[in-house]
Amino acid sequence: MLLGVLAAGPSAAALSAEEAAGRRLYETGIGVSGEAPQARVGSGGLALPASALPCANCHGRDGRGRPEGGVTPPDIRWSELIKPYGHVHENRRRHGPFDADGFRIAVGDGLDPAGNRLDQAMPRYLFGARDLDNLRAYLRHLEKRAARGVGDMHVQIGTLLPLRGPLADAGKAVRGMLEAYFARVNAAGGIYGRRLELVVAEYANDAERSVDNLGHALDDGDGVFALLSPFAAGFERRLTDLAKARDLPVVAPVVLVPDNRPAANSHVFHLLSGGTELARVLADYARATLELDNRDIVLVQSAGSAWDGAAQDVSAHLERGGDGSPGRTLFRRGLTDLDGMAAKLEADGAKAVILLGGDLDPAVFAAAAARNDWYPELLVPGPFASQDVMALPPGFDGKVFVAYPSLPTDRDKATWQDYLALLAEAGIDRAPHATLVASYAGAELLVEALKRAGRELSREAMVLGLEKIQGFESGLLPPLTYNTTRRVGALGGYVVAVDLAKRVYRPIGPWRSLD
Repeated sequence: MLLGVLAAGPSAAALSAEEAAGRRLYETGIGVSGEAPQARVGSGGLALPASALPCANCHGRDGRGRPEGGVTPPDIRWSELIKPYGHVHENRRRHGPFDADGFRIAVGDGLDPAGNRLDQAMPRYLFGARDLDNLRAYLRHLEKRAARGVGDMHVQIGTLLPLRGPLADAGKAVRGMLEAYFARVNAAGGIYGRRLELVVAEYANDAERSVDNLGHALDDGDGVFALLSPFAAGFERRLTDLAKARDLPVVAPVVLVPDNRPAANSHVFHLLSGGTELARVLADYARATLELDNRDIVLVQSAGSAWDGAAQDVSAHLERGGDGSPGRTLFRRGLTDLDGMAAKLEADGAKAVILLGGDLDPAVFAAAAARNDWYPELLVPGPFASQDVMALPPGFDGKVFVAYPSLPTDRDKATWQDYLALLAEAGIDRAPHATLVASYAGAELLVEALKRAGRELSREAMVLGLEKIQGFESGLLPPLTYNTTRRVGALGGYVVAVDLAKRVYRPIGPWRSLD
């Protein structure tokens, strides 16, 4: 399965005190004093508070201006105002570049640098010197917020996919499916008249090359507005940092390696639960259905700080719901004596084992346990369940449980047929369905978020739109819900039993939510 996280875009540094005050003035009309300065409107000079007529109302939160009601407010980002060759407006009004003094006169007296009167729709604001300085500082900052990859007629969406090597078939299938999906959206008029365009960066086995390839996609030409279904196996944490630093939203399937740093994933919206969340689902199952005490459960975790944090998260989850703490054992590939580990766990009275991390194959662990004639309940998050899980020693029959973030039963019949038709349109006859289903659902979520962000598209509006999504039905996955702190849409999973005799999975009960 293609697993991913991430994003990118120009850096949006934290606001300075002056920029923050300028933003408040620009968006709300409230000055440095905490009150609204006065504004005069129209030929009669009607006096109103600036809070009734903030700059953003006409020029937009991004400063670019949008035609409305027969009036076309200009782009007032500072780099536009100071263009050395000046400006020629639609009504043929001409003037040279603004400077600080010219800006003051335009805002307060309604005159451009050539002495021409501005449109009467433009209020004349009675701002003090500090308010003017703060406003000018924020207009400079708007350049940093400008959304790359967005034009009047297009939005460029990036992805990172393997196009060569053993994963090439999966990567090419995702690319073909996304291109076909975007073509459908565009044929229906796009999003607020903008066409969706896919920009593909090539994932390489080498992390440095992959990051470099992604950087070119983000920075070359128009760049990209957001990332969709990126493949980031092996360097998720680094790409998550890139996403946050560049202030760009990302819609990703599922993260394999957890990132336990506070607010690390502020811009990454995962569709499905990963290994840590699914381990919590299994922990609940062990306690509620298998009726085990916390002390009966042992977490066998892979080595590494990410898995230390994951084990702490699962332990804390168990402790909130019951008495005592589960056991924890560290597995180091090539160093740990599994037979000795199994013997000690049995001697300690462990009745259930939750595997946490991809270093330890469940079949290898089960073989070591069987050599000790020990058959505990074996609980495996889906991302860590190898194909050999069906071939465990017979003593484990009825004792192996796997948690998955979604099942085929989540698929609405009509949506599934529509999805299959899209694959046919794209010429995809062999496909890793789990990967493509997640990418298709991600594209549906992306389009919904773009619609919610509105015509004045910005990364900030996109993130806010995603955070407000509640119970979104893609038709192929469990409902997706986000908020200001939640970055996993379908937070929970299904538990399935492994029938070793018949070599099949048997779902046990409904979706298990972690809300």
